[in-house]
Amino acid sequence: MRKFAATLLSLVLLIQIAPAVSAKPKGDWNAVKALMNHSIAVREKNGQTSFGLLQVADDDGIEVQIAGKEDFTSQQIRLRREEVQKVWRAKLRFGENNIAKGAWIGAGLGFASTAGTLSIVGRSENADRALVALWFPVLGAGVGAVAGAFWKKKHKKQELIYSL
Repeated sequence: MRKFAATLLSLVLLIQIAPAVSAKPKGDWNAVKALMNHSIAVREKNGQTSFGLLQVADDDGIEVQIAGKEDFTSQQIRLRREEVQKVWRAKLRFGENNIAKGAWIGAGLGFASTAGTLSIVGRSENADRALVALWFPVLGAGVGAVAGAFWKKKHKKQELIYSL
């Protein structure tokens, strides 16, 4: 009886979720035109994906100011409507500061290694020396902060707006 109930519940959930997940082509070019002066990601039919700011959008195509790693570049590309395969909203990640995130991750790893070290060494006669492990979170936070300073995230695609 349990197996039957579990199978029935799974089937009902799949029927409810499957229509929402199914990939439907979104071919409404007006939705692309409505994104003027917004950040977008564009995949061309040749497979190249570009991130940038939508400057011009009309029935013939779009013009995008390309985003570099640190800021917008002076380069603009013009794509005809036939060349565009997909368009997404995009989050352009300029100047994001990852130092605090890295420090928190490092401190967490340091705390976990402190707990592990104290649980292993705490049972031996050299337990006083294990108190040095209390500095692991501080050391981990420092290493994480330095790593976070050099950790740059790429631009991110968000909601799909147009697809052929």
